[in-house]
Amino acid sequence: MNKFINTVLGSLVISIVGVLGVDYFSHLLLSNPMETGAYFLTKLTWFFIFSIVFLSVTNSEKRNFIKVLGAGILVSLIWGAYYNVLPVLFDFYPFGIPLEGLSFLGMGLLGTGLAFGTVHTLAFVVGYYAAKYSIIKK
Repeated sequence: MNKFINTVLGSLVISIVGVLGVDYFSHLLLSNPMETGAYFLTKLTWFFIFSIVFLSVTNSEKRNFIKVLGAGILVSLIWGAYYNVLPVLFDFYPFGIPLEGLSFLGMGLLGTGLAFGTVHTLAFVVGYYAAKYSIIKK
């Protein structure tokens, strides 16, 4: 039971610090226009679910930076596919602003996509280490 509670609390920290900390402020300070509330709530839910899976299936003693970085890249790629690729294929945007409607420091579509991919990866990594040093026990 303690491991379950630890996993849920760790996942909450990862998603809150990553999405409401790193990602929110990246959008607020570096992108134009600002993303919608639905975007952040959906991403918060996605990071929470992904974090539960990650913390549950990886060995807590063997989680090193490379595994955490790989998980950050994976969560970012899946989010990017869900948020950018699938809506373009089906011409349906259930929430948020389409990628072509955003600009990250005026870098254009490709630059903005790469910048946000990096920010989303960083959001998971920073959230994980915030949780590791506050909640997650070995």
